[in-house]
Amino acid sequence: MAVDLVFTKLVFTLRLDSESRDPYALFSLKNRFRDAFRETVCRSNGECACCSEHKDCVFQAVFAQGLAPDPVARKRHQKPPLPFVFHIPLLPWQGGKSVTVELGLVVVGTAMNYLSAFRNSVIRMFRAETGMDALAAEVVALESEGCSGFRSPLIFENESPWPVGFSTISADDLIALNTHPSDRIGLRFISPLRVAREGRFLRSFSFSPFVRTLLRRISSLAYYYYGSALEMDFQRLARMSETVIANGKGMQWVSWKHGPLEGIVGSAMLSGDLTDFFPALLLGEYFSCGKGAAFGLGRYELFPTPEGEGGPQW
Repeated sequence: MAVDLVFTKLVFTLRLDSESRDPYALFSLKNRFRDAFRETVCRSNGECACCSEHKDCVFQAVFAQGLAPDPVARKRHQKPPLPFVFHIPLLPWQGGKSVTVELGLVVVGTAMNYLSAFRNSVIRMFRAETGMDALAAEVVALESEGCSGFRSPLIFENESPWPVGFSTISADDLIALNTHPSDRIGLRFISPLRVAREGRFLRSFSFSPFVRTLLRRISSLAYYYYGSALEMDFQRLARMSETVIANGKGMQWVSWKHGPLEGIVGSAMLSGDLTDFFPALLLGEYFSCGKGAAFGLGRYELFPTPEGEGGPQW
């Protein structure tokens, strides 16, 4: 599978001063970020229908999720995903003291033209006066993280469309740095995975529905936000995915909070011919998978597994 797609990852360091005992509190940002982004960029008090700048509106470019005019593309990609992904941490108990955590934000393709709006929206979202369900935070650092993990401070200058220290990541970069064997890899879900089939969420993990959902997500992101139609034989990959074995004894359905924070978490060992799936699997570490992926759900990481019997220690 050839993938032509570029994105960036921002890392916000947050200092939390309020005493929250809820480790999942930051997942409530879904309820705040859209409003904060609109407030940051809107020039007509949210009256989109009568706005003279509606066609060139940054809010619309990021949140409209407009369907493709091409009927073939509409059938293939359906509704486009949002062009960003939050990597949301669980919060440690603060014990009445301030604590710092890192909030990741991946911005894809053309949405990178609006990085200053993303930065200002995150800052606005955490201000005490706008609140986040009684959880206030201060952004104390902002960095750009490259595919090797190296970070540099991100500095926004008034006259420049691109911040100083800004770095991008491509699928080619990830593949070039990949050292995982092609026949065996560990997969660990950090936040709940919610993949639907026939109107219901799957409550046990298997590789094929997961990777097919991931392939569709990556294909849609590339088409809508990078103008790239991926060279992908989806039917062949779907057939191949059925041959990959997932030892998912470390996976389970959990309910962090009833409703939107339910899903599959834990670890599995994948074995089989994974070569053609690595571009998607590596990108998925940044893009996440399944319902709610833009706001922290379905986040996973790959990890090496030991050879021999027994597999990884769960």
